[in-house]
Amino acid sequence: MNTIKKLIVTLIGVLMISLGFGQAAYATDLTKSENATDNTTDIYFSEEAIDNDREILAALAYETYVDEQGQVYYIEKEAKEAEIVKTEEEQKESEEKEEEKKKEKAKKKETKKKETKKKKPAYSKKELRLLSALVYSEAGDQSYEGMLAVANVVLNRAKSKAYAHVNTIEEVIYDRKWSVQFSVTVKNKKTGKSILDRALELYDTGKYPGRNSASEKKAMNRAIRAAKAALEGENNIGDFLCFSMKKGASSIKKKYDYKIIGDHIFYRTK
Repeated sequence: MNTIKKLIVTLIGVLMISLGFGQAAYATDLTKSENATDNTTDIYFSEEAIDNDREILAALAYETYVDEQGQVYYIEKEAKEAEIVKTEEEQKESEEKEEEKKKEKAKKKETKKKETKKKKPAYSKKELRLLSALVYSEAGDQSYEGMLAVANVVLNRAKSKAYAHVNTIEEVIYDRKWSVQFSVTVKNKKTGKSILDRALELYDTGKYPGRNSASEKKAMNRAIRAAKAALEGENNIGDFLCFSMKKGASSIKKKYDYKIIGDHIFYRTK
């Protein structure tokens, strides 16, 4: 930066001298100092020469400022970044690269979306409906974690070799090979409907006629959320296959590995 300034100052000096001598040819533009000898001459630059110098300074890198006393100051202008002008070919190439980047980004996003979709296990609306109703029936008054655990008991049985005779959610829920596995499937002799049947009606109609309709609706929504999460792979009990009320579960604690969530105890044989 200092070198550039020196070059500019030198150039200004040369231009001023050149212009000054160009104007000095006329007697009206030159005067002798009262104290000058015959061999020396004081040269004064004309107003026109000074104006030319100001234009040169302004064109180079300086602005001029004249104060109230007529003193002239030269102030350095702020450096401006050079504007890069691209050729038509360069502009086209730049646009093509930008378009390529956008396509690559969109492709990666689509690939990621497909991979995420593949990871989630597939399930039908029928399976979600039945599992949600079962969870609501068995754990309607429990937390989300308690509901999620019940849902996973059903899914674990469908995959377990210990329950090789059942392979689907429906088969697990209505399994009676050894005994009734889920008591909520037992039908009431008077009404001909089970607790699970009522839950299925609530799921289908979205109407909750009981006194606690608001609470029942919240519980059903929580059950649906838990069932869906379990179907998509969320599991909070590992491979446990059974659950019951935690009251009077002392024998279970002695014989099996277990986990207590809310009012239920979830377990498996050692």
